[in-house]
Amino acid sequence: MPTSHRATIVIIEDDAAVRQTLADMLELNGFRAVTAADGSAGLAAARRESPSLIITDIEMPGMTGFELLQKFRNDEQLRTIPVIVVSAKVDRAATRHGMELGAADFITKPFTEDEVIRSVATRLEKKELLDELEAFAHTVAHDLNNPLCTLMGRIGLLDLMLGESDEASLREHLAVATKSALRLRSIINELLVLAGVRRQTVVPLPLDMAIIVAEAIDRLESLLKEKAARIVKPKSWPAVVGHAPWVIEIWVNYLSNAAKYGGANPTLTLGGEPGADGRTARFWVQDSGPGLDFAAQQKMFVPFASISTVRASGHGLGLSIVRRIAEKLGGKVGLESQPGTGARFWFELPTAATPPQ
Repeated sequence: MPTSHRATIVIIEDDAAVRQTLADMLELNGFRAVTAADGSAGLAAARRESPSLIITDIEMPGMTGFELLQKFRNDEQLRTIPVIVVSAKVDRAATRHGMELGAADFITKPFTEDEVIRSVATRLEKKELLDELEAFAHTVAHDLNNPLCTLMGRIGLLDLMLGESDEASLREHLAVATKSALRLRSIINELLVLAGVRRQTVVPLPLDMAIIVAEAIDRLESLLKEKAARIVKPKSWPAVVGHAPWVIEIWVNYLSNAAKYGGANPTLTLGGEPGADGRTARFWVQDSGPGLDFAAQQKMFVPFASISTVRASGHGLGLSIVRRIAEKLGGKVGLESQPGTGARFWFELPTAATPPQ
């Protein structure tokens, strides 16, 4: 059951021709368009789809665009979704009123494809940045705080027990403190990688995937031994281009997740094959665990999603990093899984013949 990551955009427009034109523009540019013919239907669609962005007209029968903006603003689920207003009549007062209600941009009819796509791309990028800032704050406040509290608590106990306790007890507390310190380092490193992926511009080069996979496995030597994981690798790998340090991070995330959640003594099957179009190649890690249902799959790769019900020790950064890396290198990510059949996490990269522009 594969998952994809096209941004969903809800279009609310009473004119059928304009509505279809907007939908066609967005679909042709890689977005998923969901349409509604009036404000009430649009509000229902937005609540149902939880889209990345909303485009709405102003003059509509029943609920106007301004009334719709007010509904969005008062809805906890929808208030942070950027809204682009498209209207034939947008004067200064209307623009000001729309901005006060939370509109992110105004586009005047008639519009061009370039105007729409540029506005959509800008709003989505801004939303992504805001989401990351919020997630960073959550990570610092929660995910870093928990192991830090454990570390400080154990150090305090060690201080109290010095000279008054046996060596075995001291070593036990020291082991827990060390584990918490390593957890802190892991989260901080992932935050640094994620920030670096956003900032850096790299030139994709031909990759030796065998060497990259070997390095990722070396980095996970302790975890793989602890979990008694068995790794099955192919005899050869398809040729692709990318940035080796980033691709190592993808394999490290996939392999560590498969080792942790692939069941007892997991078997991790690695693979790669050229795409049917010859322009991409797909790589994957298949685990032997319990698998994931559809609801859980929808939370994977979403930046900083809370997936505690599926992966109790996960903090939501790893798969977000994987998605960022693959997309920046001109590829994509996904997974295939059904309950009871394990999970296959995959990523695609361009081949050497077609490096990303």
